[in-house]
Amino acid sequence: MPKGNWVEFNDPTPTHQQEPNASTKTKAKKEIRIKRVRNNKGGKTITVISGLDLTHKEYLKLLKQFKTRLGTGGTVKGNSIEIQGDQIKAVMDLLRMEGYRPKQSGS
Repeated sequence: MPKGNWVEFNDPTPTHQQEPNASTKTKAKKEIRIKRVRNNKGGKTITVISGLDLTHKEYLKLLKQFKTRLGTGGTVKGNSIEIQGDQIKAVMDLLRMEGYRPKQSGS
């Protein structure tokens, strides 16, 4: 019977749980949508990236890359990433460099 990090030699149960890999499709086959949104944000424009299907840790890692390269703020909300400002062109370029095929939706 495991106690903390102690594992018996013949105990087949693992002690560490791994997150399920949500990215079953390849990066190039995912339908990533990038859109500009202004409603309910006090007149501020934000860029919303959706369709990534990543784990929470992967979302945070990608968000950190966006924030450092673009010099703006951002957050993860649900299954999308929100970046402050109109950053569509820069976000699309960064996603292409990562191996994704993003598409702009909306105006």
